[in-house]
Amino acid sequence: MSDVPPISIPLPELPDELMLDIFHRADASTILNARSTCRSWRVKLSSYDFQTTLAQRWKHHGCSLLMHFCYPSSLMNSVDWVMRMDASSGYTMPFHFPFLLTYEGWFHIIGVENGILCIRYSSMGKKSYLLSWNPVSRKSKIIQDPVYIFQPDLVYLYALVYFPSTLDYAILYIFKQTSESPSSSLSIYTSFRRNWNVIITCPPYVVTLDATYVTLGGSIYWLTCSVDDDERRSPYIVCFSLLSNTFQQIFIPRQALAHCYMLMLLNQKVCLASSTHDEEVFSTSIWHVAVTEEEPAWTRLFMYNGVALLFTPAIFVDEDIIEIKERHFEEDGVDDSHVSHFHICRYTPMEKTRRTLHWVEYEDNVRIRSLHVYHETLYPV
Repeated sequence: MSDVPPISIPLPELPDELMLDIFHRADASTILNARSTCRSWRVKLSSYDFQTTLAQRWKHHGCSLLMHFCYPSSLMNSVDWVMRMDASSGYTMPFHFPFLLTYEGWFHIIGVENGILCIRYSSMGKKSYLLSWNPVSRKSKIIQDPVYIFQPDLVYLYALVYFPSTLDYAILYIFKQTSESPSSSLSIYTSFRRNWNVIITCPPYVVTLDATYVTLGGSIYWLTCSVDDDERRSPYIVCFSLLSNTFQQIFIPRQALAHCYMLMLLNQKVCLASSTHDEEVFSTSIWHVAVTEEEPAWTRLFMYNGVALLFTPAIFVDEDIIEIKERHFEEDGVDDSHVSHFHICRYTPMEKTRRTLHWVEYEDNVRIRSLHVYHETLYPV
């Protein structure tokens, strides 16, 4: 309403280093909104350096545990659910996938790494898909399931692994074309090629791999599954490198042999948890394996004991061990009545102390299918 024209005062130009440091302290919505302003900011706020620095800052805020619960019956896969729990306080929060399931639908978490979830799912129980999903940015990408490309007789497993020092990832798919095939095949999908054209013939020792795995530095590590027959082999670790596309067989030394095993990561080191048991008491040794081109070096880091069933899901968070003690009971005098108890605790090896994070009880026969550590990031899908 004034006849006096407004005075234009130019804003001071801040250097990029200072602007990026400001965005490192911003929340996710601010960063995502700034990305959409122009191409220049989209490139700066999507670079590898910015993403890794942001992920390290957010990592100090803590992480979450993703626990996939299920029923043993394959007829009830559609009612599987995932509990998200803070790994420090034990506080639980809702966790919803970006897809719907009908009564015949199902899902399986392939892997969680760098804030990205890789999921195999079927909404109606017929055709399945792979999904790469970032819950923070709410970005997702549907990927063709290689089952419909190769149509194998035997489907072994899937895995998610990142290329080192990049924002790119690969999804691995191991299968046998026919049951009579002498060896398995490995197909690789990469986020930059977006196809399953890379096919590698696996060495003969790549058989009956465990579905759980760990990844480090562009390599992925599996354990062999136990075989209950007279020809049971000694357990070993299978390593595959994305950089060289080669396999390596790592035998478990005699002093580390036990009743059951689990691969874990501790301070960017590949570790093996070997457990023995006596009724309901277990004793676990944590071994560090230094993988080299020559003979791997094994070092026992520490031991810990506890009261639980033999196969207790465990995972490292910082330098603590997250344990889920699973117990199942049948109520007397009631037909087909089951109660499932899950006790989630955090064990600190340095202090040899345990504290309860969460306790949950279900009035049914419920199992835990998988356990994952989840750190929030803005990594692209």
